[in-house]
Amino acid sequence: MRTAADTLESTRLRVRRFTLDDLDLIARLLADPVVTQHLGGVKDRAGAETTLRTRALDYYDQHPGLGMWATIERATGRAVGFHVLNHIHGESDIQVGYALFQDAWGQGYATEMSVRLMRYGFEDLGLPVICAITNLDNTASQRVLLKAGLTRHGERTFPHPALSGQGPMAWFEAHRATWHL
Repeated sequence: MRTAADTLESTRLRVRRFTLDDLDLIARLLADPVVTQHLGGVKDRAGAETTLRTRALDYYDQHPGLGMWATIERATGRAVGFHVLNHIHGESDIQVGYALFQDAWGQGYATEMSVRLMRYGFEDLGLPVICAITNLDNTASQRVLLKAGLTRHGERTFPHPALSGQGPMAWFEAHRATWHL
């Protein structure tokens, strides 16, 4: 995923790099209080633009191969949210994660693309470990991470302002040497 045209595909989905033209998509997703209840809360349009620029557009050049990507249904071309394989805010750890529109919940999309991104991270990028974090009460995401082959390893807190207010978070890891899916 080293150029703007690069994508990754799974059986039903593909991810592609975001562009500035995706601001409405990100703003709509991050304005949903149900979607963002475990992502630090609703962001206004300016906050969505900051997220798009710092966690996607600027990040691509700073960290080739990693990023935050629009998640698209292959059959329809409909954007269903985003997936990430990027640094946890303020940390050196690489995480897999996602946020999906509510109408895409319960279809296995989060797991399907998380597995694809982990395979990419381990096989193509040679990452030794991929992590994930969730709020302690976000049991749905914790189930997704377990299905994607990550193992829960207790809880962690994070000093970065984007995460510090959320308190302890569930910590998950998968190691290239032992991950299998």
